[in-house]
Amino acid sequence: MSNKKILVVDDDSLIRSFLHEDMTRRKYQVETAESVDQALQIMKSDRFDVIISDIRMEDVSGFDFLEIIMRDHPGLLMILMTAYGSVQSAIKAIKMGAFDYLQKPFSGSQVDHVLNKAFEYKRLSTENRVLKKRLSRQDASFEIKGRTDGMKRLLEVVQNIAPTPATVLIQGESGTGKELIARALHSQSDRSDKLFLAKNCAAIPDTLLESELFGHVKGAYTGAAHERKGIFEEASGGTLFLDEISEMPMNVQAKLLRVLQEGEIQRLGSNKTIPVDVRIIVSTNRDLKKEVQQDRFRSDLYYRLNVVPLTLPPLRERQEDIPLLADHFVKRYSERLQRNVFDITEDGYSSLMERQWEGNVRELENIVERAVLMTTGTHLDAASFQFMQEDEPVKQQAINRTLTIREMEKQLILETLHKQGGNRTRTAEILAISIRTLRNKLNEYRREDPELEEQIN
Repeated sequence: MSNKKILVVDDDSLIRSFLHEDMTRRKYQVETAESVDQALQIMKSDRFDVIISDIRMEDVSGFDFLEIIMRDHPGLLMILMTAYGSVQSAIKAIKMGAFDYLQKPFSGSQVDHVLNKAFEYKRLSTENRVLKKRLSRQDASFEIKGRTDGMKRLLEVVQNIAPTPATVLIQGESGTGKELIARALHSQSDRSDKLFLAKNCAAIPDTLLESELFGHVKGAYTGAAHERKGIFEEASGGTLFLDEISEMPMNVQAKLLRVLQEGEIQRLGSNKTIPVDVRIIVSTNRDLKKEVQQDRFRSDLYYRLNVVPLTLPPLRERQEDIPLLADHFVKRYSERLQRNVFDITEDGYSSLMERQWEGNVRELENIVERAVLMTTGTHLDAASFQFMQEDEPVKQQAINRTLTIREMEKQLILETLHKQGGNRTRTAEILAISIRTLRNKLNEYRREDPELEEQIN
């Protein structure tokens, strides 16, 4: 018997019997249900390739059933049966996303013809998805560079767990490439043709984070003039990457735990539960276990997230990878900035290898980008990276002027913000602090010195 599985849903027992007998004879695996509720129960424990459903049923209409399938089971093909002469119903079904329709009365050969088209469509879709996946895997392997033993082992783990639905916790200092690893996990998974959404939990104010994640109904809070989907619903079927998970407030952590346990969310202001199918990948630049011990993160959520822990080493522990990464960034920014820069000289490599790289791979990328932009030659040598020395003395200069620790901190934050062109996210990452902490510090400086308003904004 074929492994092609079909679910027939119709409250007419004669139709169910006819289709079951006819399609079983044609070597399909067939299950039947007399109502949408029964069909949904069957689907909780079994998977199907195609659903054939009547449009008119007593409990739930075929159109409503189609909406449920489109929302909760993307990729599952649905064929709707319509009464003779109901052409408008058939057109509506196709517009809503049905694969095809059967007009009653129909013959076994008509059913077989429609099913052959459906399974051929699924075959071509699968081939297309495999091709896309191969291409995306090539892209991912191109982006993630590393020849050290630690990086090789990490990339092997990524390759092994990517096809699974396992929740992944990525830990590492800011700038080590945590989002790149998350994207590689998605691109090599069965969800690669679906949406990948990334959200920085620290970049969203506490008052809006719950709505951003789970959505809200009209009137849920002041200013909620319209109903809105959250990113869990938007990413359903795909992957959701939550960066800086340690900055998530405790009350929102409890709701995230429910999603992981139950696979459903509630929009803010609503009691209705909505099923979601999302792979969760989270990251943090903090030691999440210590955050739990200090009562700043829920222990039950930590253990739910820590199914597969990955730790990205800082760049200073992967010295061997610096030339490899630098060459990669030279090629990228030579093309992007339309510069004829071909490589890095030996003394150029030496100057890069001597640096501590507190900002890790992101700092290296920024520095190579700047060198490519500023050079007038075709090679980057030690002189091309001399501007790096401008970054080093900030703390030492502050000490020489006998500034207080608080003044040193303020100077370091403002100078880093200026060098990053006012980009707060990159500033926070370089300083290894959360965006929330940076925002609070800047607001404090603004209150103390209104003249800083223009510089901070």
